[in-house]
Amino acid sequence: MMLRLVDKLRERFDTELIEPCFMELGKPPIPVAIRKLVRKGCNHIFGYAFFLVPGSHLREDIPFIFEQTLKKFPGVTYEISPPMMSDPMMVDFVAKHIEQALA
Repeated sequence: MMLRLVDKLRERFDTELIEPCFMELGKPPIPVAIRKLVRKGCNHIFGYAFFLVPGSHLREDIPFIFEQTLKKFPGVTYEISPPMMSDPMMVDFVAKHIEQALA
């Protein structure tokens, strides 16, 4: 599922500079994806985190992983997306599914 999403995003943005990664239960892990992007020439990495709310993974664990990995790549910066619930479109997304279920 995630790989299909990545393929669609690569197509939409016409770039190969999008890599899937996972924090714990999937592969590749975040550091592998970061290193791959840096080798491809990225000097700023935007990590889109699939988290609904700002829990400890999003606030602490993922930034720590990025910081530790990027210590080997001076000058490469990063940012991580806010939680998905901070996007006003999330209400529309959830409402659409509720409406479909009630139809």
